[in-house]
Amino acid sequence: MHRAAKKYRFLIFLLATVLFSCSQPPLITHSDCEVPPPECKPGKSTAKGIDTSKIQPGNYRYHIDLLPAPINSNGNDNALSFLPDLVSTFSGERASDGSENGKNAKGSVTTQRLFSARLLPDLHFDELHELTSGQPFEHIGAATYCAADNRIYFTVKAPNDDPNDYDLYSARVIQKSREVRIEDVAPLTSLNKSINFDGQPAVSKDGLIVVFASDRAGGYGGVDLWYSSRTSISSPWQEPKNMGPVICSPCDEISPSFSSDGKKLYFASNGHETIGGYDLFSVGIEHDSKGGAQNLGEPINTTSDEIFPYELSDSQFFYASNQPAEFSGRNLFVMRRTKLYDLHGIDVTEVTPADTIQLKGKVDLPKNSDQLPEVFVRDVARDTEIARKQTDTAGNYSFDLEKGRQYDIGAEVKDKFYDVHRVDLRKPKDSIITIQPLSVPDTLTLRINFPFDDDSHPYDFVIDESGNKTDTKWQTSMDLLARSIKNSSASLEKVILYGHTDSLGTDEYNNALSQRRASFVAKQLQARGIPARLFTIVPKGRTMPLARAAGESDDTFYLRCRRVEFIKVFKKEKVR
Repeated sequence: MHRAAKKYRFLIFLLATVLFSCSQPPLITHSDCEVPPPECKPGKSTAKGIDTSKIQPGNYRYHIDLLPAPINSNGNDNALSFLPDLVSTFSGERASDGSENGKNAKGSVTTQRLFSARLLPDLHFDELHELTSGQPFEHIGAATYCAADNRIYFTVKAPNDDPNDYDLYSARVIQKSREVRIEDVAPLTSLNKSINFDGQPAVSKDGLIVVFASDRAGGYGGVDLWYSSRTSISSPWQEPKNMGPVICSPCDEISPSFSSDGKKLYFASNGHETIGGYDLFSVGIEHDSKGGAQNLGEPINTTSDEIFPYELSDSQFFYASNQPAEFSGRNLFVMRRTKLYDLHGIDVTEVTPADTIQLKGKVDLPKNSDQLPEVFVRDVARDTEIARKQTDTAGNYSFDLEKGRQYDIGAEVKDKFYDVHRVDLRKPKDSIITIQPLSVPDTLTLRINFPFDDDSHPYDFVIDESGNKTDTKWQTSMDLLARSIKNSSASLEKVILYGHTDSLGTDEYNNALSQRRASFVAKQLQARGIPARLFTIVPKGRTMPLARAAGESDDTFYLRCRRVEFIKVFKKEKVR
């Protein structure tokens, strides 16, 4: 049977009759009914999901992480999804300028907005951009992207005085390089019911099925999941139908999403059997659903509310929860599956001695520090740190690393910065390799280069002190620097950023340019969890040029001069 036909068979199988609806459907910024239906009496679940404390077959381990700022804030943050090129969209309780819950600088009260941010390595995100800027909506949220028609589907507060009336909308996505915007914004009039909550859409990969939450009449109680189909992406949506008792209960079923392979539907419910509050569930699509909805179990589900599931791949599962965390309100989490050596270095049964190389080296011990250096290994292709350890008292270290890969070997000290060398083990000649010594500097210089008169779109790769392009992406340099600053955070007073330019142009022009470029770097560090209060930006412009090397071309010299220098200033220490 054709896959689409199986989907329709499944959805028709779940169709049911009318009972009643919740008198207070959930708002975008809330997850539960103000007055639960009287028949909402969930059972108690003891379901156990994936055990994050144990190594799984194939030497995999699962772990749950809280996403950093700016994705999470002290407001409610929900409904993460992804556009192409790993540009995330999420609904956050922010002002239109991205500031946190409360009043922004102009005094306007924050609302639920729809933002985008690019996913960077190690689960960092770059700056927020509001997708729905300029739209005359009070609250916007719970979005999903459909590649089949290149449209984003989201939820909007209806333009009336009813606080519980929300509608479904869609818009065409325009994505050029780092810029993402939407146009052709329109309500899905055939799906929306007046004076009802209709929201939190999920669209199948082929764009022919939409599932959404609604408290309209004809459901099983509370907020139910409904679906609609269409024969092509240019055809109108048909009359919505209830998804029936396999999914819907006398309680609430909300925030649906399709699995990455399209074979399951995820959703949240405070009915069926729960560990507490709202739990996350799944149900198969292409097979008979006699087993019913399956609770995902602990540790994803807790006694708090877990809602808005989103499976980016079979190794990354995102969701929102109001469980206690570093940020207040509701936050976004991810469960990841990682190879064991991605967490602890290569020490797994599937790697035999013949598959590894012993890498040895030494770190020059800093003369004015009593701390031993930490040495770390990053897999270049994966752009991920895979091992970390302290040196011995003489600065020596060694690692057993997998053949056939390139690695960045780095050393850092908490009251200094870091040094990194690249090692190519794709065709090693020996089983033991010794690399040149690492030396951890007091002052760090990064040469993140920009096109002429540009301060926010750097070239992909940084250059070295000789002006040669390296294989290191500027985002990776930001990751390493952010990690170095975090390691010092307990005793750190501030970080000074000195911005430098080449000698072209006037002093006034270059001072402003060095200020903007250093500010860009500071914002990138903030996106990686470094608080803005730590930064002091000092624009030097062209006033401190480097010494020119013999025979050096103008282009290379100018490249080397465009740099940002960093100095850590520690508490009870005079600023240099």
